[in-house]
Amino acid sequence: MNLKSIVIVLSVCLNLVFGIVFLNDVKKEGPVEVGLSFKEAVRTENYGSVDRLIAEGRNQHITEDLLIKVNGLMSGGTSYKTYQLLKFDNGEMVLLNLTPNKKFEIQNVVIVPEEQKSIFENE
Repeated sequence: MNLKSIVIVLSVCLNLVFGIVFLNDVKKEGPVEVGLSFKEAVRTENYGSVDRLIAEGRNQHITEDLLIKVNGLMSGGTSYKTYQLLKFDNGEMVLLNLTPNKKFEIQNVVIVPEEQKSIFENE
């Protein structure tokens, strides 16, 4: 093999590797992307596409009637916030407001009041 052939083979291999890495990275959805996808599906009344965003076994809790109600609540502007809930063994909860970028840095810390803890309990 001459040098030109080796360079071409290496170039093709590198392109394949970078293509696979890029494809895997693009497929990963973060919280903001899930929110955007949800909003767009509900806004366009494409409720069937919301199913791919719902956790397995939770479809019965997120009905089409609920999605229709969400559609009625929508307005022109939307902000996206990312949160992480810390639930301790003693029943206390802390909500972290994270930046919506890939770094997910803490912007605020809120101790969840007793009367709002039921919002975060699984049904």
